[in-house]
Amino acid sequence: MNKFLFSLLDALARLPLGILYLFSDLITPVLYHIVKYRRKVVRDNLTSSFPDKNLKEIKKIERSYYRYLGDQIVETLKLLHISDKELIRRVKVTNYEAVNETLSSGKNAVLMMGHYNNWEWAQEITRYFIPEAFMASIYHPLDNKDWDEIFKKLRNRWNAHIVPMAKAPRVLLNKQNMPWVCGFIADAYTWHKNDNNWIDFLNHKTWFIYGPEEIGDKVGAEFFYLEMNRLKRGHYEIIFHPLSSIHKPSSPHPNPSFPLTRLFWQEFEATIKRNPAYWLWSHKRWK
Repeated sequence: MNKFLFSLLDALARLPLGILYLFSDLITPVLYHIVKYRRKVVRDNLTSSFPDKNLKEIKKIERSYYRYLGDQIVETLKLLHISDKELIRRVKVTNYEAVNETLSSGKNAVLMMGHYNNWEWAQEITRYFIPEAFMASIYHPLDNKDWDEIFKKLRNRWNAHIVPMAKAPRVLLNKQNMPWVCGFIADAYTWHKNDNNWIDFLNHKTWFIYGPEEIGDKVGAEFFYLEMNRLKRGHYEIIFHPLSSIHKPSSPHPNPSFPLTRLFWQEFEATIKRNPAYWLWSHKRWK
């Protein structure tokens, strides 16, 4: 690991969040006006996703997105040194009892959420689960080894086992002696030439990863959507929604496979539409 880079980030992470938010306030205009970080990607994604909105409305969401992005950067950095007490105060967790009921009955739980609000802070949920359960957090290793090591360090402070995506099926399917709970960031975009698994999402034909449902189905797991809402700056609420209790919509798809994954995308779309600025718009989502 690059020791200078880590030392710099470690020193910054020791600052109070109030000071780090001043850095965020400085980062935002740099990203938006000077560097123009992926401005075209953000604009294209927003305008194609919300064709009913005029340019003024799109620009308002766009500016709010870059303010959120600055906060996301410093809040993630703060994970290196934020106390458990402060995280508990800043992250409200609702309806986690439904997951514990599943685990206590001996069944497994698959949690699906998106790159919405501060998904890194969402790992705070693990302290609410029964200790008998094996907890896993699936991640995609970064190409840059230095940053990959830093993010693994950020995530290793919780009780969850950090499992690379490629190893997830083997690790989870081999855990037959105890109930497990596993979290997936499920809004990653995928596309294969012969892949027929798509959904209408934000005005786009969107292909999706279906590994979480494949794994969960093999062990009879219960599925949950983790909705993460921003209450105010630096304060969030995470709500567990059992997907089995959500009304299944009619699908325009000729072969509506992976129904629970489709339900996740339906609920996630509704969340984004309520507050669109907090999704990760700076990635190229659609081909």
